[in-house]
Amino acid sequence: MLVLKNVTIQTLKGRTLLLDCSFSINKNDRLAIIGEEGNGKSTLCKLIAGVDEIRRDFIVSGNLITDHQRIGYLPQSLSDKQNQSDVLRFLIDPNFPDYTVLVQFEKQLKKFNMEFNEEDYQRPLSSFSGGEKIKIQLAKLLIEEPTVMILDEPTNDLDIDTLRWMETFILNSSIPLIYVSHDSVLLAKTANRILHLEQTERKQKPLWTLESIGFKEYLAKRSFLLDRQGNLARKQKSEYDAQMEKWRQIYQKVEHRQNTISRQDPHGGQLLKKKMKNVKAVKNRIDKVERIKKPDPEEAVNIFFDAKESIPPRKMIFDDQLDTLFVNDRLLSINLNLQIFGPARIGIIGPNGCGKSTYLKYVDQKMTARGISHYTMQQEYSELLNLSKSAVEFLVKDGTKEERSEIMTHLGNLKFTEEEMMMPMESLSLGQRAKVILVDMVRSPVDCLILDEPTRNLSPLTMPVVESMFKQFHGAILAVSHDRQFLNYVCDDYFLFTSEGLRSIDVMDID
Repeated sequence: MLVLKNVTIQTLKGRTLLLDCSFSINKNDRLAIIGEEGNGKSTLCKLIAGVDEIRRDFIVSGNLITDHQRIGYLPQSLSDKQNQSDVLRFLIDPNFPDYTVLVQFEKQLKKFNMEFNEEDYQRPLSSFSGGEKIKIQLAKLLIEEPTVMILDEPTNDLDIDTLRWMETFILNSSIPLIYVSHDSVLLAKTANRILHLEQTERKQKPLWTLESIGFKEYLAKRSFLLDRQGNLARKQKSEYDAQMEKWRQIYQKVEHRQNTISRQDPHGGQLLKKKMKNVKAVKNRIDKVERIKKPDPEEAVNIFFDAKESIPPRKMIFDDQLDTLFVNDRLLSINLNLQIFGPARIGIIGPNGCGKSTYLKYVDQKMTARGISHYTMQQEYSELLNLSKSAVEFLVKDGTKEERSEIMTHLGNLKFTEEEMMMPMESLSLGQRAKVILVDMVRSPVDCLILDEPTRNLSPLTMPVVESMFKQFHGAILAVSHDRQFLNYVCDDYFLFTSEGLRSIDVMDID
């Protein structure tokens, strides 16, 4: 139905994102594209979808055969102009108005359990929740009856109920799908093919891997192959070291005999010279054997908090009662009571737009006013990061050579190149900006972490390391998240944010 043949994508600065990539999309395919931020996932989606600026902003070679397919494309985010537009203008081209589209639009929305009235058509798209915007966009796409659909990060702004809906939509789709997602649970439940884009060897060598298996199977196969490669590399290194030790002993013996042989024995000297030539030839043969490289996958990151004794379970970190929570003049919730003891791990879930982020900002302000040592990771990174600065400039506090070296080691452990450490953070991907915040967090001596969607821009392949980092934190964690794997692994207590306060729920309500 759709074929890529030897497609290569390069930036205008010469960095290769994709090299000689070939694959086809067929009926019933649910192809998930995975990989770290900045590896070209969205760029590839735009290329297949026919977004014009890709061929302007990148150097593209190879063949893309769409065979007259109608490709429906859901971008990672709406433009500012689209967000400001009302729904009616978003759906209908003013140059060729066709109001019969509205009947089809509402028919599609009903499949998504979403009702629309006349007033809703006058609302700007920005006034809808993340999940509602996704449904509006999908309904518009389905009106056009696409034969292939491309969804770029459709799960980023979805609450857990809408995530479950998205899983059902993907599984029940009769249309072949290509999609990018950081949600490991959704990937595990829906994908039947995996395209993994990587940047290896300090981001100098792009790799792509295509497997017609599920996400969990792919992770298991990848782990097995990496382990096998590591074992073979270690075995070869051990054999090489043994050969070299044996060679050194022979070399030293021949060299010693050359140094001690009498000048009155020219024949013996000639034999030793020939022997030394043979010994050096053996060394050349050993060195020419192709070495199996020790695997250094992108997900092999390393970050952790300094080891500290856990805060005693009975120690009160935070105790607060809030009668009413407003945003502007809108009442979000009442009777918000929260107590945080010792090394508590509290996860908060709730529908999009219900007030979770607003409440975390309130808790942050209260903790600051009370002098409670804490670190807050906002959903919008620009609230914390000065994007005109480099990662190193932002992280440096004392300015000592030792501190700078420590910071660069942290960033290197998260697969930053030296160039990326020094460039303005506005040039970094959202995933890289999240990692800068994680480095700042582990270097901050605090007893409580306030996290608003901490994993939303991180690759599912690096998440096990990040989850382990949070798990080993000595203090308390208060997190708003829709990442079900993160909630299950890191948190112990769960609350549903409602209009009538925080309601304790069981982990089963999250799965």
